[in-house]
Amino acid sequence: MGLRRATFTFLLAAGMAAATFASPSLGILGPFIVADLGIDRGELGFVIAVSAILGAVLSPVAGRVADRVGGRRALLGLFVAAATTFALFGLARSTLLLVVGGVVGAAAQALANPATNKLIAEDLPPGARGTVTGIKQSGVQAGIFLGGVTVPSLAVALGWRGAYVAVAAIPLVLAGVAAGVIPQGTTEPTGSRRRGGGPLPEPILRLAVYGFLLGLSGAVTFLVPLYAVEVLGFDPRVGGAVVALMGLVAVPGRILWSRRAERTGRFREALAAMAALSVAASTCFWASSAAPWLVWVAAVATAAGSSSWNSVGMVAVMAEAGPEATGRASGVVLFGFLAGLGVGPPLYGRLVDLTGGYEPMWVISVAAAVVAVVVALGRGRPSARIDP
Repeated sequence: MGLRRATFTFLLAAGMAAATFASPSLGILGPFIVADLGIDRGELGFVIAVSAILGAVLSPVAGRVADRVGGRRALLGLFVAAATTFALFGLARSTLLLVVGGVVGAAAQALANPATNKLIAEDLPPGARGTVTGIKQSGVQAGIFLGGVTVPSLAVALGWRGAYVAVAAIPLVLAGVAAGVIPQGTTEPTGSRRRGGGPLPEPILRLAVYGFLLGLSGAVTFLVPLYAVEVLGFDPRVGGAVVALMGLVAVPGRILWSRRAERTGRFREALAAMAALSVAASTCFWASSAAPWLVWVAAVATAAGSSSWNSVGMVAVMAEAGPEATGRASGVVLFGFLAGLGVGPPLYGRLVDLTGGYEPMWVISVAAAVVAVVVALGRGRPSARIDP
């Protein structure tokens, strides 16, 4: 990989990290924010929910914007939106400004996949996209890991507002680098409008449904630390380690899955295999109440399944939609995934409260993943680009 390709790939991964770090940052700095502003955990959770739900709603719109303006401008807009989000968080004196920052952060998150996928489709030929896509999708986990390690220390040294100001400077620097490194897009605007206005190919819609199902199945990870403490009797730090293991394994998982899927052309089979891993993961989580060691097996299976699927899904989107409609198609698929990921936690939390146990959550998670296998392999109009 040459220097330009390495820099290009780094900027894509950094874009994914910057666009998706807003909500995790509120969790990381939550103790500082709650203590300083005098708000409760429910208010902080409301800000996170607003950002997540609005990100899903805005994704199809962001996809159209990326197709209209091109990947380069969309990425630059993403970096500016991310910097604005962190600056607003740092200026917050009440929940209101946190919500405003969350709204801007939702726009950045909605742009993440359409902008980066658009750039890959414009700049790289088929056959060279899988590895780059896997690396850039891993930027999300890498950003959360690096932020979790560094941001609390910044908050201790500079205060939580100072930490956000320091974080806000990073996307602005990245925007300057991107402006100098990434060339203008090659897609003709008239072609983007013409293709973008027509119906999306049937496989794209099937991917959106698949994304919803795997998002719903994988949303159990939000409650895994609580399950580990309440049911398995783990120390909270061990419960956190289960989630950390998922993030660690998902980084190479995303890269290897997308690389192999593009080389073989068997996108449907790869997506079905990842959904099957999600079935196994939730089954192991369920069984861990009797054999706690299975929770570690479940963590690895989750990382290789529901936490890695979108690397293959995004390569499939590029192959099916083509450069002209990659942004719009990415937005629709992302909407499905974020919708499932957003519906899951409140649904599961409510079920646990009502029933006093986690069994209904595991049942729904397993069922959603089983249906995702069927959707991935389901019959439909053949696609010359996706199907081998």
